Amino acid sequence: MDFNLLPHIPRGILENKDASEDDSEAATAKLWAIYASEAEKYDKALVESWKSDMEGMLIFAGLFSAVLTAFLIESYKTLNPDPDDLTILLLTRISEQIAASANGNASNIPPPLELNDGGPTRAALACNALWFLSLGLSLSCALIATLLEQWAREFLHRTDIHSAPVIRARIFSFLYYGLRRFNMHAVVDIIPLLLHLSLLLFFSGLVAFLAPVNTGIAIIAAIMLFVITTTYSVLTVFPLRYLDSPYRTPLTGMFWKLFQYFKIRWNPSRHPSPPWLADEAGHSETAGETMVAAISRVAAEASEQRAARDLKALFWTLNSLADDTELEPFVEAIPDMLWGPRGWRKTHYDVLHNLINNPQTLLHARIISLYESCDAGILPPAALKRRKIICYKALWTTIPLLHAPDPDDIFPTRIDSMWRLSVRQSRENDLELLHYASSVEAMVRWRMFESDKLVLNTHLTSLQRLQETSGGVDAVHLIHTIQRFIELVAHRPYYVSRQHLNFDYGTAPDRQISTLLANIRHILTTTPHLTLFRYLRSASMLDNLPYFFPRTIEFLRPLHHPPPIVLINLDATFEDIVSRLLKKFNSAEFGWMDTVIRELVLSWHEQEQSSDGLTLHPGFLRYLNNRRSEEAIRIAMNPIAHSTIFWEAFANTLETTANRNRLRDSLTAAWRLVSASGSFFPGGFSLIPRLLDACMNLDITSVPPSLLAVFKSFYIRYIRSESDSLCATNPAHAMHRWLANIARPSVNADMGSSTVDCEFSTDHPLIVGDGDAFVVLYAEYLEICARADSETLQEAITTFDLMDRGTIAIGSSKIHSTHQIRFAHAVRDLFENPACEHLRFVIIAGTQWLFRCYLNPGNQGIPQWLDNPTARDSVIATLTQFLEEMTASGEADTERVVQTRTVLDALRLSSPNEGNSAGRELEH
Repeated sequence: MDFNLLPHIPRGILENKDASEDDSEAATAKLWAIYASEAEKYDKALVESWKSDMEGMLIFAGLFSAVLTAFLIESYKTLNPDPDDLTILLLTRISEQIAASANGNASNIPPPLELNDGGPTRAALACNALWFLSLGLSLSCALIATLLEQWAREFLHRTDIHSAPVIRARIFSFLYYGLRRFNMHAVVDIIPLLLHLSLLLFFSGLVAFLAPVNTGIAIIAAIMLFVITTTYSVLTVFPLRYLDSPYRTPLTGMFWKLFQYFKIRWNPSRHPSPPWLADEAGHSETAGETMVAAISRVAAEASEQRAARDLKALFWTLNSLADDTELEPFVEAIPDMLWGPRGWRKTHYDVLHNLINNPQTLLHARIISLYESCDAGILPPAALKRRKIICYKALWTTIPLLHAPDPDDIFPTRIDSMWRLSVRQSRENDLELLHYASSVEAMVRWRMFESDKLVLNTHLTSLQRLQETSGGVDAVHLIHTIQRFIELVAHRPYYVSRQHLNFDYGTAPDRQISTLLANIRHILTTTPHLTLFRYLRSASMLDNLPYFFPRTIEFLRPLHHPPPIVLINLDATFEDIVSRLLKKFNSAEFGWMDTVIRELVLSWHEQEQSSDGLTLHPGFLRYLNNRRSEEAIRIAMNPIAHSTIFWEAFANTLETTANRNRLRDSLTAAWRLVSASGSFFPGGFSLIPRLLDACMNLDITSVPPSLLAVFKSFYIRYIRSESDSLCATNPAHAMHRWLANIARPSVNADMGSSTVDCEFSTDHPLIVGDGDAFVVLYAEYLEICARADSETLQEAITTFDLMDRGTIAIGSSKIHSTHQIRFAHAVRDLFENPACEHLRFVIIAGTQWLFRCYLNPGNQGIPQWLDNPTARDSVIATLTQFLEEMTASGEADTERVVQTRTVLDALRLSSPNEGNSAGRELEH
């Protein structure tokens, strides 16, 4: 082997031979065994078809040759003169001569008789020529057919000589491509062609044979020959125009190749192609394809004709499946025909839609009948479960395709088979079956309500029209409608107040109409939500998500906001599902139950925006505070993480709840939501002042410090972005007191301050810069971390990240010296606390605002705000000690060391005393 021809394969791989070569040989043998198996099936089928064709040809050729021989026995005699005819001719001539001599008329004596006058006629020559040629062709067909059978047997014998898969496979390949090379297929096609030609020659010779005998009989034979020839020609050309034609002759393939040749040479710019030779665009792009390929292409092309054929085929198939065992595979294939990974498969949608709703087939009724056959007690448990699962899948898939009833059929009261099926499904005990049954039951309820909704809306319109009619309505006209409405409610899972069902037939018709309208509106608005809640509750009782859960939710999800009357049911569903999740499925990872919770959260979130006084749902609090997975909280609560409704409910809870446990749960739940989602943008920041004020008005010890710090950072950003200053704060709010404490040092005129000033009231001017506020905020939180418990310290990294997102650049603002010194104190205390070891490097490099200017000292656009010598030297001393500890612990040239040294170098360059005054003012 030339390895230069394999540039992408390492030479050593091709040269080395190890123990894995045996595995390679085994894999090769297995591969060739597969080829040999497939080739054997194909070749044997091909050879057997040839043999069967040749047997038929031999029988026909034998019979035809026997018949033709009988005709030839009579016809060949016409080629030689008949002695009796010559004797008669001689006697006739002698008598003519004697008669002429007796009359003395020598001139009338006939000439002497020539021997050639008794030769064969032209008709005899033509007849015998045609028949002898026909006999020769017939016998040749028999000979070739006999040889072909021998060749076929020899072919099969040679392929079965060896048992080794590789050798057998190569023999199959060698012999088969030999057949192709020497055009064995053409020989097989020529045999019937020769036999057909022999038959046509026979009829032609028959006309020539009968012509001198009787003209009328010859004309009949000629007409028969013409009909046969014309029919044969039509059968030859007909499949070229209609590919689905079952009629063809051996010449059809030849004419097809001739047409393909003209398609290739056809110039579509000068002459349009015939419709059967051109594609949809009018071009002969299919030129050169075989007839089998053309049939496959046309049969698979999407068209109205194909859809009609598919429908007829499936109609016939379904009507012919009389046994449940035969029907089961058909039903099993329905889901994959209708549904794929991306939703509905439009290819078979119309066909199955007709099968389901056509009264001659009623596929849906057949599926339900197949499901009910499981109660016969004949099937073993495994087959019983399999049949039920097949029926459940098919029912789920086909339910959306059911036609709605006629809206004029007001309030149908019949309990149909679908409703009985739904009741039975709710009684399943096997969890695997419930996995499918719960989704099917929900789809049945949805389909029934969608059907009833048309009826209810129709009757709602008619009742409204009656209500608007002047002059009143006769009560007798409403009795029948009221009775049917009560029956409908009794037969459907519709929740209508019982007192509304007690119609007093003696009351005024207008009042009865109002009662009916109220109940119908109640059904229309509440049923979709109640169906969804029921499905979610049944899903939570399983061990995984029900069958096609996301798709089922898409069907069940209501199109309108849940009315207040269903919120009680939502609360009960929420409490039930959350309790089950926390008890059985509270793992440290996202689970399927969190998907169910997410759907409940969406339902809660989609309630009316004008809901006043809404507080946090207890289910939210339990889930957020007790769920072990942060990822689960992030995914499940994502719809409400940035929702105005949730944060308004949170603010309402803090403002109206007196229970300390409920307040504490609400605050910790809000922090878990913020930390899990990794962002905090409630309602475009508009709720931040209210949230912060509600938190700061509580007992400060009950508010998580991390949550309060995040709220404050976003509050400062919100006020700064709204008015380019901090003067938007209401003096009545608690945040005013916090900012007032920051502004107190600015009373001294010689102290620096930020360039942005703020006046909170006309009586008490307060000068506060956004830079001062942020520095104090970070210092305050660092002080908390320096003396906090382990829980707060675990939250600190997330808190710093969220605070950085709320922090804005301070530009060229000057930070008050008092605030800088407080920050330096806080950094020192944090670094001295061993429990805060994991936060040290976060303060240096993890935050985007505190030391960003010192990590990038070359960026002149970022001011080095730590300009107070005392504060700066204190930070230098703290970071120097931190650097020495890292060096002593064996860290060298790590990212922590490099970045800490970068900050220290930048601080020292900006410090003229290089830390000499650090201790004096700090001690003071």
